[in-house]
Amino acid sequence: MRNGNLAAACVLAMMLSACGGATDPAGDAAAGAAAGPSDDATIPRVDGAAARAALPDTDDAGADDAARSGSGLEDKEGNPIALVPFDIESVPLSSASLGELPFFSMPAGYGPVNRPDQRSFARFPFRLGDGLHWVEGPSWNSLLDIDRDHGGDKEFSQLELRRNLEAVFAQAGAKQVFEGPLQRDFYYGPQLEAEIGGGFIEGVNLDAKAATTVHVIRQTDRNIWMQLSTHSHGAALVVVEERPFEASARWSDEFPHLSLPAGYADGNRPKQRDFDMYPFWTGNGFEEVEGRTYAADVRARERANSMHEVRRNLEAMMAEAGGVLVFEGRIPEEASDRYDSDLKGFYSDATGFGWDDYESRVYRVDLADGRQVWVHAALDYLSSGWVVAERKGFVQTAALLPASALKQQLDADGRVAIQVNFAVDKADILPDSQPQIDQVLALLREDPALRLSIDGHTDDTGNAGHNQRLSEARAQSVVAALVAQGIDASRLEAKGHGQSQPVADNDTEEGRAKNRRVELVRLD
Repeated sequence: MRNGNLAAACVLAMMLSACGGATDPAGDAAAGAAAGPSDDATIPRVDGAAARAALPDTDDAGADDAARSGSGLEDKEGNPIALVPFDIESVPLSSASLGELPFFSMPAGYGPVNRPDQRSFARFPFRLGDGLHWVEGPSWNSLLDIDRDHGGDKEFSQLELRRNLEAVFAQAGAKQVFEGPLQRDFYYGPQLEAEIGGGFIEGVNLDAKAATTVHVIRQTDRNIWMQLSTHSHGAALVVVEERPFEASARWSDEFPHLSLPAGYADGNRPKQRDFDMYPFWTGNGFEEVEGRTYAADVRARERANSMHEVRRNLEAMMAEAGGVLVFEGRIPEEASDRYDSDLKGFYSDATGFGWDDYESRVYRVDLADGRQVWVHAALDYLSSGWVVAERKGFVQTAALLPASALKQQLDADGRVAIQVNFAVDKADILPDSQPQIDQVLALLREDPALRLSIDGHTDDTGNAGHNQRLSEARAQSVVAALVAQGIDASRLEAKGHGQSQPVADNDTEEGRAKNRRVELVRLD
């Protein structure tokens, strides 16, 4: 936030509404790799390893992540990063009255370079000792420089800015717990590059040697952490109000089962298919799950999206449902490349085309009524997403129409719909459609003067342009199959109408099934 005319060391912070009691960040952090305290939910693993007794919490979520992935954090060069415990009791209690995040105004003439990033719940690894220390809660971060209103008459002074902020921290009862270099490469290693290097870029994007201090305010109901980094031509500030996590998303017994965290919305309209196949990575291979599928892009408003908040809510929903954590991490590139854009395109809003480009979570939920649900969540700092598949066997909805029935309806209406089954999102006719193709062949052979337009139609799921192209390709495939059996090509035309001519309501599974059709239309 920006405030000019602030005296050199003025606290403008008034108290936030009370939040839940702060936890002790020391936790069980022995040897710098604790399994953080927190929620009472347990997420079992598919390999039978001991279930996690708790979800990642305020201070040791990073250590928990490291333990679950089998390795610790690494910096940009591949060097290990220590996760450092902290004894909150070493900080004297403060009774200072503090206002809203970020609690402190800037010195006169200084302010954020861009609009600050402010998240309702995130986590940040503060510099501590020779490593990092995780803290989670509401966060604020920004690059700092001369306020735009003073750009022509004031020069940036690292000393002026630092002296002012350190003074105001001290007045609020803060204790300095770290002083040293920023170590920028800590935030751009493989585990933290997206969540911290991207999500907190304006709090960590100074040179590696930038002078950095970390300050902690301990109050009876919360702790507040500040990391200030400065160099000769700018500064960065991260503030986190340490707070226990409270889930805002809930599991539902009704498909698609997952709900959005508070403050989040679907970036694009969710997509749903009544029957499809989606491959879920298990760590050793793909489990190809057939059934109804759902894909959603999950994001908050600009600069408020929190990868960690989505992650924690997803974990909470999986715990609520008794879900099994099948895989977490990055899907290998060579595995991701096994499936092409024909499959990935429909789900790209939720999980993208490159499954190796982000952190993935894969869960399996076995429901009491026998249903099995799989979830692939893509976690990234700009937006997240998930694909949900509820396994079920294929139920044929197409019925064979004999040549006599085709002729009768053509004579009456000039058109008749036939169900031709195609490969998922492709124009390849499946073998089980051959009996219906044979009846169309019989119809054409019995009436050599009959000319037909083969018209392809889709439901409105997915992109309209893609649906148009797909319907055209499928109509052409049927024509090709008939010509291959000796029908003169001059008697046939192929047309695609995409989703433009529905015959039923696309909001129901039954309606969408009717809209996915091939029609024979008599040509005069």
